[in-house]
Amino acid sequence: MRILALVLLNLTLWILPVQAQLWSSVLDPSRAIDWTQAGIPGGIPNRTTICTTLNSPGATIDATSLIQNALNACATNGVVLLNPGTFRINSNVSIPSNRVLRGSGPQQTILDLRGSGSAINFGASQPSPGTANSITAGATKNSTSITVSGSGIASGQLLMISHPDLSYMTPQGDSGLCDWCDAGWPGNMNSGQIVMVTSVAGSTVTFSPPLYITYTNPTAYRFNVGATNAGLENLKLFGNPSTYTTNASMTGAYRCWVKNVEGDFSNGDHIQIWWSLQNEIRDNYFHDGFNHGPGGTDNDLNLAHKTSATLVINNIFYRQHVSVMLEWGASGNVVAYNYSTGSYHQDWLVWMINDFNFHGAHPMMNLFEGNIGDKFQPDSTWGSSSHTTIFRNHFTGSRQYIPPLNARGALQTGSATWEDANSFAYTIDFLAQFTNAVGNISGSAHLLGRSPASFTISPVAGGSNPACWRIGYLSGNDAASSLINADSTMFKHGMYDCNTGAITWDAGHPDHTLPASFFLSLKPSWWGTVPWPAIGPDVTGGNISNVNGHANKIPAQLCLENTPKDANGFIVFNPTVCYTGSGDASPPAAPTGLQVQ
Repeated sequence: MRILALVLLNLTLWILPVQAQLWSSVLDPSRAIDWTQAGIPGGIPNRTTICTTLNSPGATIDATSLIQNALNACATNGVVLLNPGTFRINSNVSIPSNRVLRGSGPQQTILDLRGSGSAINFGASQPSPGTANSITAGATKNSTSITVSGSGIASGQLLMISHPDLSYMTPQGDSGLCDWCDAGWPGNMNSGQIVMVTSVAGSTVTFSPPLYITYTNPTAYRFNVGATNAGLENLKLFGNPSTYTTNASMTGAYRCWVKNVEGDFSNGDHIQIWWSLQNEIRDNYFHDGFNHGPGGTDNDLNLAHKTSATLVINNIFYRQHVSVMLEWGASGNVVAYNYSTGSYHQDWLVWMINDFNFHGAHPMMNLFEGNIGDKFQPDSTWGSSSHTTIFRNHFTGSRQYIPPLNARGALQTGSATWEDANSFAYTIDFLAQFTNAVGNISGSAHLLGRSPASFTISPVAGGSNPACWRIGYLSGNDAASSLINADSTMFKHGMYDCNTGAITWDAGHPDHTLPASFFLSLKPSWWGTVPWPAIGPDVTGGNISNVNGHANKIPAQLCLENTPKDANGFIVFNPTVCYTGSGDASPPAAPTGLQVQ
């Protein structure tokens, strides 16, 4: 019996650390998920088998077929390596499963993009209403198996799990009805997630990752993986004013990645990730676009159509319209340790657009951790969002617009102007429900130098501009909503008031000890000498001014600020110089054969 007791005790001790979450001492389990499952398990693989090495056929010669044929002929887990030079892309390159397209460095291998659609594709698979199985049991939070009616589901397929909107979900925003947010499914099915089927036994389907919420009257839509274990690495995507809607797209992608890539201008989005699972966007530099207006020209990283468990980490976003946008049911994603600044809105350059933005029903259970930017806003423009966790971020509430507008050329720092309208560090709009705001820091010298620089916790008629925090208002104006008060469902713990320097803790939560991370158990290997954690109410002696020492510059910010600049004032991006072990071992060299249109 004693032996049995010891076995059971050891088993218990072994299980508990697996089940415990890094946020367990802080967040209510109903408001959070296991964010350690975001991204590629074990990290991005280092593929070492070179199938073929390609030279540029000439800067003005279309290299699309040359690259595509090499990728198609490449062996499983192989790499097509592009030597230094400019490769013109007139149409579309698709990276097949288990292949990598790798350049010789972002300053040496240039893909000159001149076509339409999506320049680089990872898959083209998505669900449709005709592939539905009703879920009859098991659709509860944290479940990894369900019972379904009907047939057709097979191991290795993706499932989109969705259901009619719950009481706190709506596609009706303050700009109208978003009847496209659920992609045309019958009824309002704006929330959900993507999972991978791991086994099928009769009517029982087992999958990963676990369900994020309890679904009511749910349906599973099956579809095949578009691409898996495919990567894009170590090159520059050089955009032109063509008809590309995005420089790169993942549709039905599973465990694919983009790493050490410079996105140099886009005509639409830099990257779109739709109906996809556990992909990773890491160590990149995305900047600029030919249009900074509303619609599909946000020059952003777009996660949509219930894309789940994507990891967006250690990227630089500069001079975008919006840096990272979640919409149309994106769920369970982690956006961490990114730096964003310099965004602008071309129709009114003094109006401060968001860096990190929700813009269509219904993103849920997403984690934003350790980012530094100018403005965070889950907006209410086209509907609701819920269960967002923002942890140890620093947003400044201030930004300057620096010309030129929508064009290449030298940065005109002498003509910089402040974006003083709609300037907030954090604005949690009225349709953003059950938000967790823990350990976040706000403020900047410019924000604090203006009046009122308020700390607006609850909606007040007339609002305030600027503000460290603004909660419960409509998008884009200072009108308080009389419909829903986001503050009533919000968990506020360790919130820094940039106006007074005080830290506000939740009255019912006596534990003021915060973990370093909600998804990382250790400091990342590429973190360098930056203090860990870098941001929070428990951080002292930080090197970012005007926030009482509660914030340090993160590696992505240091990369943008300290990397040598070219003649136009943009950094000569080389991840190896910025981050330990990021992979680009080649010294920077000037690009050749580029033509500005």
